Amino acid sequence: MGIVLKDGTGAGNEAKVDTSNRLHTQALTEAAMHEKSSIDGDVYFVSTNGFIDINTLNTETAILYTKNTSTTDQFVINSIRTCGNQVQKILMYRNPSTGTIIDNATAGQNTNANFSSSNTPSLTTYKGADTYTFTDGTHLANHVNHVGHSTEKTGDAIILGPNDSLGITFELAASGYVCAALEGYFETVAT
Repeated sequence: MGIVLKDGTGAGNEAKVDTSNRLHTQALTEAAMHEKSSIDGDVYFVSTNGFIDINTLNTETAILYTKNTSTTDQFVINSIRTCGNQVQKILMYRNPSTGTIIDNATAGQNTNANFSSSNTPSLTTYKGADTYTFTDGTHLANHVNHVGHSTEKTGDAIILGPNDSLGITFELAASGYVCAALEGYFETVAT
């Protein structure tokens, strides 16, 4: 006879194994974002804090820059939200470090998603304005967003390690307004 698994509550319930030799179980799973927000209070919305008017056409305009200033934790980006009232070409840059968006240093918004948490993120975030630029960084990705908004789920794959940064630019063919936001959480860098 094999091992019998009992429920451990004293009720005497035993685990079921079916004819295909599968153990029947139930599990409760939580998304990383939920766990990091409810338990750690460490999920953040990083944004332009409103809309940015763009009137310089067919030219990239830097609208959001964020840098992880933590020396021990990485910022895991779960999703990227973009919006606008015109069709937008959106480009993302890995590790930009220069440009007028950084020189002008207009604070963007870093907001904790857990209203009960007093944690603050180790992020430096700037929002851009019409004609703002990045002058370096490596192209990471791009997409086209139609009028309205878009949420690109990253599957937690975009990770800003200590001192890494992410930049987002928009290019419009007609004057309009745009916005951008990141949703993510901090976790300790695995060693």
